[in-house]
Amino acid sequence: MPPTIIPLAGIALPLILVPTIMLTKNLGQRRYYRHLERMQALKSGLPVPASTPLPGPGSVVAIGAGVPIVSILGALIATASIPWESPDVLPLTAIIWSMSLFLALGGLTTALILGVLLHRAHRRSTSTDAAASAKPAYDPDMFEPAGRGY
Repeated sequence: MPPTIIPLAGIALPLILVPTIMLTKNLGQRRYYRHLERMQALKSGLPVPASTPLPGPGSVVAIGAGVPIVSILGALIATASIPWESPDVLPLTAIIWSMSLFLALGGLTTALILGVLLHRAHRRSTSTDAAASAKPAYDPDMFEPAGRGY
């Protein structure tokens, strides 16, 4: 290992950490301000601002197609870097490709679950059933204690 790797890593670490921390803090503040806006709208009786839209089907496709493609490319690169004179070529190749298969199946399973959840959310949001989306009627007798003797 070259002796310059530690100072280079020390210099490069803030290049990753500082933008990540700033982005995370900014997203948290946005979420907090959106919450305050919703609460103020509820207090004043105004319509609640629209919430952020659900991730679209493109994100599910990106997970379902991207994870297997990247895992197979990684397995190809790892297999090409194995020295073929080594006696451990076959076990290393089997480990590399089995882990690639495991990751690809995990990505496909995740995409399938997200696709089903997205379909359910879309179906629920476009439901035209008035009884499912209507506010229940307020019945004051429902909250009357049984033991009161008026």
